[in-house]
Amino acid sequence: MPGGQAIRAAGNGDGPHLEGIVTVIGLGGMFIRTGNSYPAGAVLHVVLKCSSLSIESECIVRNSVSNGIGVELTEVTPENEQKLKALLILLKA
Repeated sequence: MPGGQAIRAAGNGDGPHLEGIVTVIGLGGMFIRTGNSYPAGAVLHVVLKCSSLSIESECIVRNSVSNGIGVELTEVTPENEQKLKALLILLKA
C-alpha cells in the first residue's frame, strides 16, 4: 500500500454496514476483507479511503467467501476513475 497505508472500504447496501480492508484492486473491481457477509448480486455504495484520497463507487457483489467479498465496480464517475487510476499507479511504485 502507498506509504504503508491500508485502503479502507466503507459502505452500505442491502445488509449490514460494510467495513473492511481492500487487499486486491483494479479498474474493474476489488476484494474487500470483511467479516460481513453479502449475497452475490447485492448492490453496495462503497467509499475507499487511503491517505488523503477518497473514491466512491457503486458496486455489485460477485463473490462472497468467509473472509470477504469480491465486488465489481459498476458506476464510477470520471473524477473517481481518475483517482482510482492515480491510486493504482501509486500501488505499482
